[in-house]
Amino acid sequence: MTTSTTPSTSEASVCPGCGAGLVFNPKLGKLSCPYCNTSKTVIGNSNAVEENPLQQSLLQQVKSTTRLSAKAQQVECNGCHALISFEPPDVAGDCPFCGTHITAQPQSADPVITPGGILPFKVGRKEGRQKLTKWLSTRWFAPSSLKQLAQHEALTGVYLPFWTFDAKTRTHYTGQRGDYYYVTKTRRVKDSNGEWKTEEYQERRTRWSSASGTVNRAFDDILIPAIKSVDLDRLRKMGPWPLKHLVAYDPSFLQGFRAQRYQVSLPNGHSKAKVEMSHGIDSAIRSDIGGNEQRISSRDTQYRDETFKHILLPVWMATYRFKNKPYQVMINGENGKVEGDRPYCPFKIAGAITGVLVAIGTIWGGYSYSQGEWDLPAWLTNPGTLLPTPAPSSPPTETNSAEQPSTAPATSTPAPTTAPETTTPSPAFAEGLNAASEAATKTQAAQSKQEWQEVTNLWAEAIETLKQVPTDDPNAAIAQQKIQEYQRNLNYAREQLAKAP
Repeated sequence: MTTSTTPSTSEASVCPGCGAGLVFNPKLGKLSCPYCNTSKTVIGNSNAVEENPLQQSLLQQVKSTTRLSAKAQQVECNGCHALISFEPPDVAGDCPFCGTHITAQPQSADPVITPGGILPFKVGRKEGRQKLTKWLSTRWFAPSSLKQLAQHEALTGVYLPFWTFDAKTRTHYTGQRGDYYYVTKTRRVKDSNGEWKTEEYQERRTRWSSASGTVNRAFDDILIPAIKSVDLDRLRKMGPWPLKHLVAYDPSFLQGFRAQRYQVSLPNGHSKAKVEMSHGIDSAIRSDIGGNEQRISSRDTQYRDETFKHILLPVWMATYRFKNKPYQVMINGENGKVEGDRPYCPFKIAGAITGVLVAIGTIWGGYSYSQGEWDLPAWLTNPGTLLPTPAPSSPPTETNSAEQPSTAPATSTPAPTTAPETTTPSPAFAEGLNAASEAATKTQAAQSKQEWQEVTNLWAEAIETLKQVPTDDPNAAIAQQKIQEYQRNLNYAREQLAKAP
């Protein structure tokens, strides 16, 4: 194993004006003196961020290593066992991940795989505190004392470790393609007069055929967290990270901040990246098979031109305690996005529930009472009748995306039918709405090609099912309206499918 350190000329941390220690200023993007405002440019070039051959490093199990800086100190938290590196004159203080006061004696930081790049902080401490305060003030049911309590807690700027992986893949697959077709069947239903009649309807079936082929898929910068001290789901929500803004690592970026040593090894990170790649490969296969549904029986993937980087990404950490329980909030140090957990106040929740019950009682009290029985509205006494249409009101603050094809679509509640209350709507109407509801739910989280393919299939299913609603059905007019709306949503989903990775 070879160990190297960056030349001391790039680590000059003394202010030439007053001799105090320089720290990295996110607002200026430079080293700055907190006393005399002297600033100094940090060496960091985006063109110098290099990829490292993966297989050579995995086979040799050896990689050039370096200390994060020649002066970096390292300490282990006795609470969560995180290994935290910092630059003197900074001290260990409290752990940014669990809030435990660190009492262990710092030592020289151990070498790590050389960072290939770093995303410098752009959000400063003051701006980070403002975002934290705003986030806390908008938390429903949070204790009133939380805002004042959090103001006394310090934000800690930490660089978190990640791996990135690149690869080109070629996959041969076998599977099946499913195409929908419909057969005409009959059933007995009641008409508007309550009399039974026979009607025809279309039943959907799937025709399966064999499929095979080869797909090529390239992956660039698959991002894998190399840390276990934070909530990974919360960390993912802070993205996406603008990796195109990475610059070559320079120890000067750490001055005034801390860094976490990676807790996930390179081989383990590579294994996690291949799982992420497999999802993209499956999506490419399903797109290649086509049809309404797809089944993948087997796949054989070859990987080539695999490379990796060890990178550091900026996060402001705020770990505070409320009633002896720790809560962790993270702020993206590049764009200011806030993610975290918080306590709930049982008294506020109880008050809100009481308010809802009072409102329900007020509505209930509006119904008439005659001859010892409540006179309830028809939509409560007859489940076959749709909900009444509310009176027009001012535009809502959040637009129903199903009405806006330029954004992610979602289903909307159908308008009421004017048919008599005794009429039983065709089951196809409810089935179509259910398919659309599922499509809208999946739309909100869809990212990969496979997920957008599922959304596309569901919107198509909703449309085809609503087409089966008979023309004399009380919901026929609404079904036709929904078919037009869902067609716009289907077109949107197809556009996203074509652009999805």
